[in-house]
Amino acid sequence: MNFSHDELQQELARTEATFALAIRHAGGGHDPALERQLDGHGRSLRAMLDADAAVVVDDALDAAKRVLDAADPAAPLLMLEMARANLAAVARRSSRLRDAA
Repeated sequence: MNFSHDELQQELARTEATFALAIRHAGGGHDPALERQLDGHGRSLRAMLDADAAVVVDDALDAAKRVLDAADPAAPLLMLEMARANLAAVARRSSRLRDAA
């Protein structure tokens, strides 16, 4: 499927909003609704990005889930921040490659 730059940016914005929600609930324990929301973002982003980006998407989603379950969320929060930066870089690269094609 072919997705526009705007559609990718909208999905990234929705994903970032869910990451922010996970950060607000850091250390709060398992939240099935939030985890389902994260999984939905993962499915969308994997479809929009190339196959190599799937690992980066999974890393970011796993980091967000670890933030929820961590007794001391300091390290998982740092991991999530790095994963978010990697995801943003992959999305920018994907957009540039699409524009060049």
